[in-house]
Order: sequence, then structure tokens, then C-alpha cells
Amino acid sequence: MSSIHRLLVLPEEPIGTINPMLHGHFAEHLGELVYPGIYVDPKGSIPNTAGIRHDVVEALKPLGVPVLRWPGGCFADTYHWRDGIGPVDSRPMKVNTHWGMAEEPNHFGTHEFMEFCTQIGAEPYFAGNLGSGTPGEMRGWVEYCNFSGNSTLADERRSHGAAEPFRVKYWGVGNENWGCGGNMSPSVYAAEYLRYQTFVNSYPGAPVERIACGPNGNDWNWTEKFFEGIVESKNAPWRINQVQGFAAHYYAGTAGTATQYTEVEWLHLLARGSAIEGIITGHRSIMDRYDPERKIKLLLDEWGTWHPVEQGKPGGGLYQQSTIRDACLAALTLDIFNNHADKLFMANIAQLINVLQSLLLVEEDKCIKTPTFHVFDLYQPHKGAQAVRMVHASELLSLSDETVSSCRTNFLDRNFRGLQAVQGSASLRDKTICVTAVNSSPSEAVEIEVSVRGAKLGDVETVLLTTSDIHDHNTFDVPDKVKLGHAQRVSSKDGVIRVTLPPASVIRLVGSL
Repeated sequence: MSSIHRLLVLPEEPIGTINPMLHGHFAEHLGELVYPGIYVDPKGSIPNTAGIRHDVVEALKPLGVPVLRWPGGCFADTYHWRDGIGPVDSRPMKVNTHWGMAEEPNHFGTHEFMEFCTQIGAEPYFAGNLGSGTPGEMRGWVEYCNFSGNSTLADERRSHGAAEPFRVKYWGVGNENWGCGGNMSPSVYAAEYLRYQTFVNSYPGAPVERIACGPNGNDWNWTEKFFEGIVESKNAPWRINQVQGFAAHYYAGTAGTATQYTEVEWLHLLARGSAIEGIITGHRSIMDRYDPERKIKLLLDEWGTWHPVEQGKPGGGLYQQSTIRDACLAALTLDIFNNHADKLFMANIAQLINVLQSLLLVEEDKCIKTPTFHVFDLYQPHKGAQAVRMVHASELLSLSDETVSSCRTNFLDRNFRGLQAVQGSASLRDKTICVTAVNSSPSEAVEIEVSVRGAKLGDVETVLLTTSDIHDHNTFDVPDKVKLGHAQRVSSKDGVIRVTLPPASVIRLVGSL
């Protein structure tokens, strides 16, 4: 057993309210996510309501998905919304040029997406087509969705079964416009953003927030030059007010494959995941120079791991398994979000089903939960609570020279701190404290000691996510290989809690002050 790792919670040092939207998700028309992950033949054998799978809805509803981003991703800047409305049988068949030249039947469009959001209780977040669309097309989509009065577009929506407007609040003005969304420079995109957002109108009872395309990873230049372009005129105060949100993307990538990796590769990937802290603090610090009152929201509307495609799956479908390693990375990330709750408004893991770091995998009439799903379930008590500072007395894990070099080169100037043996976060709701922590070591158990400054903890409830092998994952044959353990009561000693974390594990402790 290694030395004790002490976690001291400081309830008198609040960070900010943990927005539930930090637990957001992302559904792109890509691979097997939409078809058959969400939508199936309404007349087929898989139980559904209006084409929406019952098993997927039943799995997601208890999770309380706060927000769901759609339809992309790269797909968004090739998507024309009129292709996805009206009678399903008359919708055009298109080709998904970004993702394997797959057929896109447009059976899952605006109304179907809103039906899915309604069934799972999620707020919709639309990504509009700036790359290959027009300002008029984007304007028409907003009116179609949100206008409650008399207009041809509102009447068309009603004729398709939606008497009341959808009142979609969040609108992305393009996606990855530095790449698949048009290969633009930040200054060119700033000008295009200002033009397009002009026509993303609020309507009575349906205010909108416009989300600008942010940087790829640690591209500080994109953030700097975008905001320079926004304020480049004597009307700078007016122009900066046209940006309500700014959405960065960061993928930790891979080390090894989704299910095969060494302990060194385990550490490499978790170190890269931990570096998301530098992404948040770095871009927020640049934004603060232009927006010192933080009126503009920072989002991470794509994040997660990105492993090689599983054998037997289409190369353009991005299907991958999710192991306990991915779960630990998700937990580290959510803890970082909590610890920077004052800087970050929304985050959407990529992606919801079958694609990249998904929460669910489906195959024919089967639906299983991944280890990443269980992390989001484990962390639910943090949502809406007040994040408070927690001091870690935990040594850094030993990382390879390659890992240190790759991470520090990218993130040292923006607060890359390395991979600690134990990382976590704490939140407070009334007199209830919630602490989550990750043992990042793939081979060593650790003992943690949790205390609260100025108060004594009583007994706490603990729930552990752990398994016997660092490569463990859930399959359709063994769907519960990795799952949450049963809640356990742990008694305090003089107001201090001591528990042991197995290797590669995540824990939640909840108690009263």
C-alpha cells in the first residue's frame, strides 16, 4: 500500500455552480449512431415510438441528459434542414461525404430529433450550416422551429405535426470552420459568423443564444484572431455582444487501441485527458481580455477519446469500444469541469451511441451501457451543486518522457499540471457534500483520507466503479462486466473518512456536514 493521499474540502471557498449542461452529449449523423442507434423502422421488430428506440430511451432517461447537440460535427456544414422534414418516404437520399460516403436517407430530421429530446428530457442544441449553407437557410430553420405566429414556415411546421414551436435556444453558427466546416482562417470566420448570426433571430417566447466555432485543442491563435476580428471596428462593444457562446473541441486521442494497451499507454492517455484543464484555462484567459465580465459562455462541445475503429466496422463509422480506461478519463474530465465551474458553461462528450466515447452500444435489438455511461451516472449528484475547492496532497505519477514531452509542449504555458495519482472534485448542496476521485494508477491501490475544513464528516455513502482488469469492457454477451458497485456505508473517525481505491477506479462519497 502506498502512502495516504489526503483530500481536504474547503466549503468556504466556492468555485461556482456546476451547470448540469457540463454533462451534455452529442449525436451526429455518423456511423451507427442515428441509424439504428436512435432511429429504426417504425414498423419494424425493434420496439419504438415514432421510430425512436424504447431501449435507448429507457437507458438514457434516468441519466438526466441535460442537453443534446445535433446534427454534427462535420455533418452539420453539409446538412440542409429541409431535406429532413415532411413525409419520410419523400425525403431525399443523400451521401454523407465526411463519413465513409454512407447513405443518408434523412429519415431522422428536425421533428424526429425533437421527439427524441422530448422522450429523454434533453434540451436541444442545433448546429447550423455555415460551411455550405446560406444565411437565409439558417434563418429559415430558426423561424420554422421557433416562431409561434402566422408565417408560411410556422404553418409548414404545424402541417408536419408540431402545433407549438420547438423553442430551440442554442444555435451553433457552423462547426469546425477551421477544418471540415470550410477551412477558414479565424478572421474570415469572424466575418462570416457576424453575417450569419445576424439572421439567427429571437422570436417572442423563444430567445436564442448563438454559439461561435471555437478552436481545435490548443490553437490559441484561433481564439485570439477570432475575437480580434469580432471587435475590429468602432462598434466593438456592439459586435462583441453578438457572441453568446464560444465552443472549443479537444480530443485526448488514443494510446494503443480501444481495448489493447500497456500500462504506459494507460498513463499516456490519462495524461492527455488531464491536459483538458489547460484547454479550459488557456482559452478562457484569452477570452477574458475581450470579455472581462464573462458574458460569453465557453463550451467544450466535443471532447473524449478517439481510438482506431473496431474490426468489422465501417472505417468511416468511428465505432469503438469503451473500457475502464475510458471511464477513468471521463471521470478525470468531469472533475476538471467541476474545478473550473466558473469558466465553463456546457460540455458535450463525443458521442452518444456507438461512435467514439459513447455511453451506449446497440446491435440489432440489444442495448448495453458502457463504463463511460456509469461515470456520468456516478457523477449525477454534482449537477447543480456548488463546486468548492479541494486541496490534493497527492504525488505525480511517473510518466514516460514521451508523455511528458507531448503534453507539456502543448499545455505547459496554459497550466498543464501533470497526472496526479489521485484527482477529484467536491461540491456542496445545502449541508450535503459530494466528493469524487479517480485512482489513475493502473496497478497500485491507494488509500485516501477525506476531511472538511471547519466541519466533521459523519458516516458517508460510497459507490465504487472498479473491475479486475484494466482492459475490461462491456459486450453484448457480457453487458455488466463493468458496472457500479453497491452503495456502502463508511464510518468516520474524528470526522475524517479513510477508504481504499483499487487500481484504475473511480469513487463517489456523499455525506452530511
